[in-house]
Amino acid sequence: MKKHNFSAGPCILPEEVIKKASESILNFNNDNLSLIEISHRSKPFVNVMQNARDLVRELLSVPNNYSILFLQGGASLEFLMAPYNLLSLDGECAYINTGAWSVKAIQEAKKLGNTLVIGDSSDKNFNYIPKNLAFPKNLDYLHYTSNNTIYGTQIKKFPLSPINVVCDMSSDIFSRKIDVSKFGRLEIILKNISPNFCKKLDF
Repeated sequence: MKKHNFSAGPCILPEEVIKKASESILNFNNDNLSLIEISHRSKPFVNVMQNARDLVRELLSVPNNYSILFLQGGASLEFLMAPYNLLSLDGECAYINTGAWSVKAIQEAKKLGNTLVIGDSSDKNFNYIPKNLAFPKNLDYLHYTSNNTIYGTQIKKFPLSPINVVCDMSSDIFSRKIDVSKFGRLEIILKNISPNFCKKLDF
């Protein structure tokens, strides 16, 4: 009997997904080459990436004016990439501090510019989500983490923000329906994608 992993992080995958991925490592598309041996610019590999983008767009109902990017580094690098790309020289950004990942994101943003913490649940060891937040005007962006695996809290109803929103949904991105149009950017770690997404992904 297969064991089940209930910890936060990598999920249990259907057997057919693991089998298909294994076959592609040995012989992809019956070309006698591995998926990891072919050029990342070759048509077969480009098709894999495009298929993945199409599935993300389908499963999340991503609007056509949004781009889907696969970036290196995981969430920790994204903590730095957000202010690098969105924080103006004399601007300000705002964060909601709800756990370990929010703390790390705030630390990175403070290295680059003015960073406000408009909600903070550290006073009670992050056991609640701050509510009734006030959004200062003229912020470059608002950042928050949707799901805090270490402390067991999740934002069920996303705050209505008048400014650009960056949401770290690394651990729950495909677990529920979301309105992507309410966000400026969603951060995704592909190692935490759901089994349903994996079933549809044809290597």
